[in-house]
Amino acid sequence: MAIDIADDSDSGQGERGGESAESGGEAEGVDEGASGPSVRVGEYTWREFLEEHGHGDVAADLYPGPESVPGSDRWEDDEEPSRKPTGEDWDRVAFDPGEYLGFHPDDLEPRVAVGGDNATALSSYFESFCDPETTPVVKDEWLWEHYKREYYYDEDGEAPRDAEGEKQPFSREEALGSGFDPDRIESVVSHLSDRADELSEVVDERTVDVDEELDEDAFFTTAAGRTTIANRYDLEKAVPMSKKTHFREIERYWVNEPYAFVVIFHSTKENEKKYYLVEPYQNELEDDLAEFLTGKLRTAIKYDDEGIVGTGDDHRRSVIEDRTYDLLERYDLYARESGGNLGNALADRFDVDGGGDGFGPRLLRLLGWEAVRETGNVDGIAARPEPAVLEDDAETLTEYQVRKLLYYLERDFIGYELIDGIKHDINVEDVSCDGYDSPVFVYHGDYEQIISNVYHGNSELDDFVVKLAQRSGKGISKRRPQVDATLPDGSRAQLTLGKEVSDHGTNYTIRQFKDVPFTPIDLINWNTFSLDEMAFLWLCIENDKSLIFAGGTASGKTTSLNAVSLFIPSNAKIVSIEDTREVELPQRNWIASVTRPSFSDDDKGDVDEFDLLEAALRQRPDYIVMGEIRGEEGRTAFQVMSTGHTTYTTFHADSVGEVLKRFTTEPINVSKTMFTALDLVSIQTSTRVKGRKVRRNKSLTEINHYDAENDEINVQDVFQWQAETDEFLKMGDSNTFNEIMFDRGWSFDELEDQQFRRQVVIAYLIVHGLNTYAQVAATLQAFINDPGTIVSLMARDELETSLEDLREMESVLIDVDPEKEEMVPRPDPPEGVLEEAEALLARAEEELFPEFVDRTAGSVADALAGVDAQSDVE
Repeated sequence: MAIDIADDSDSGQGERGGESAESGGEAEGVDEGASGPSVRVGEYTWREFLEEHGHGDVAADLYPGPESVPGSDRWEDDEEPSRKPTGEDWDRVAFDPGEYLGFHPDDLEPRVAVGGDNATALSSYFESFCDPETTPVVKDEWLWEHYKREYYYDEDGEAPRDAEGEKQPFSREEALGSGFDPDRIESVVSHLSDRADELSEVVDERTVDVDEELDEDAFFTTAAGRTTIANRYDLEKAVPMSKKTHFREIERYWVNEPYAFVVIFHSTKENEKKYYLVEPYQNELEDDLAEFLTGKLRTAIKYDDEGIVGTGDDHRRSVIEDRTYDLLERYDLYARESGGNLGNALADRFDVDGGGDGFGPRLLRLLGWEAVRETGNVDGIAARPEPAVLEDDAETLTEYQVRKLLYYLERDFIGYELIDGIKHDINVEDVSCDGYDSPVFVYHGDYEQIISNVYHGNSELDDFVVKLAQRSGKGISKRRPQVDATLPDGSRAQLTLGKEVSDHGTNYTIRQFKDVPFTPIDLINWNTFSLDEMAFLWLCIENDKSLIFAGGTASGKTTSLNAVSLFIPSNAKIVSIEDTREVELPQRNWIASVTRPSFSDDDKGDVDEFDLLEAALRQRPDYIVMGEIRGEEGRTAFQVMSTGHTTYTTFHADSVGEVLKRFTTEPINVSKTMFTALDLVSIQTSTRVKGRKVRRNKSLTEINHYDAENDEINVQDVFQWQAETDEFLKMGDSNTFNEIMFDRGWSFDELEDQQFRRQVVIAYLIVHGLNTYAQVAATLQAFINDPGTIVSLMARDELETSLEDLREMESVLIDVDPEKEEMVPRPDPPEGVLEEAEALLARAEEELFPEFVDRTAGSVADALAGVDAQSDVE
């Protein structure tokens, strides 16, 4: 660049181009006394140029003597004619000025005009180029001129002057700040580069190897543009120094933004995955303060309003926050900006929004209600625990520290303490701790069983298990060291206390409960069931066929049961019977019954599955759902089936033969003649396909009849899964379909048409990506109630728009929290499933949709309007 040359030419003392004329003192170019006239406009003419370069004869022709000019006799002696050669003058001499000037002198004015415009544009570009505010400080872009404008020139852009008005010279050595000669910059930079490599190795050794494609600034920034409470600093603190050299980040995601996130690492040294829960780091002082506040809060809440115990988490969280702020203000540790007044206290107590309309909010505002500042985020440096922040005011807490304290207090009082972040992880299916000094293990949906960075102390583990039992309404002690429980969020827990029945000591296993269940579309997209199998199950369930899902542990039995429950008509009454809550149904006309153990040693007062079944028969159910059959209650379940009540349940068995053997022998001992009351058995399995752990429906089998002559039950596989090709094969005609055809009075063609319509509905949902719980539930239930309306909407491609009327559905609960729905890992359809669904829609375009496309289509709400709820809704 030209500016570089100018900088080099001044040997470190030069200034801006506009001031270079003054650097010589008077800005006079060449001294006249040296070798002729000054070379300046108006003084150095063509005559001087020609005479200087040996063309005096041409100069004489162009500039004739005064005697040859008319009127010259009237001139003074020192006067001389001032004239400029014109085109005619140049034409009559043997000299071409263009060879020296580059153009003819007559073209000077237009060229100057053009040059002036270019100079103006260049000046604007140069000023923009030299703007240090818009120029990155990188090699070959940040120049000395940028440095001068940033640190050397005064406010007017001029070189600074001393008290005597003399310009202060610019020194590059002083600017470099290291005292070395600028000519040595190459060697200095080379040396610094070597040191940078050494420092980089130290950084690699002492910092986490994160995913290079992850934008950490965006990850640690909320949607409102604020810094999250948990940040990169906390990640560095969470990973031990010894492990940073061989940990490589695979995945990172929030589980409780902005307080907790999860990082999945791969250890190159141990060749295994690691699950790291990262929460805000607390120093020793903050830990002591949290422990102190915990004790004070326990005392304050203990003697507080007893109504707090029965309130929801939001209210309890509000109480903890208010009490904490009161304690911090009492000990002069932190003063809340707003919200600490009677209006806000009443708003929190009665759960009223003071910013709303009406008499209540207006009264609260008169009492001083103020909008409390949004929590969970802090701005800028306040979110980073550098010493500068901590030393800002050593006697008080920063907002960042207060937010951390509140997070841990609310986590320990309301949440699940050390594993609270894991409980928030939608990808985790199981959480377990195997005993004292054992880490917490998680079963991750993508990475299976992996070890976490969460550890319980021995006494902490005992206390934690006791709290889990108490929160589940169960008691656990050394006298009764094992408990099966349902946690408040619906998760199943198996708890063991002490070493009485476990060599490794206290342990627990928690089977996570999904707030938003998976749907039949999810099972198809996972390839757990084929599309044909799911349509088959739909028609069977809708027509009151009993079904058992059997399989090993974690084979997806309950997941499948919850998913196919969407096929139960919404106008039916359902009673579920469980000893531990596992089943989650969308229908509102549903009585959820749970067993209760005795409070005494003689089993008096206990309520078991048999008692609940007896009660269910008096509740006039259309469908009975038993969470799981384990023992003698199975005999009662088959008695219920035999009385005509459609029943669905799960059972531990790996094959249909095992199901038959276990049910027809002790301790269940169902007679073989009674066993034929069951219609279908679905065998689930957890296996591997191409190295990836998956769940598959191994077979879908019909229970046909009892052969008294051979004393055996006749069964027939309708569908089988082929492990070699990972495909589902239809094995033959279905006797269950024949029964449905007979019961409904359908012809074979009508049965085929009904099956095809259900296949088309499922295919439509898959192809159009309508896979949320609300979308699937509304579509299936609306089709069951009014098939024509839904087929018409599909034919017109208006189904998705019509699904906006979901809230109209009163008999099925589909009011799903959008934030929770967004967290559910809904799978995308594999290529084979998508192709099959598209082929079904193409066939429907020819065979089914033309009949309905011209029909006046209503909406999903219209289709659901005719659903009659039972009068005895619980």
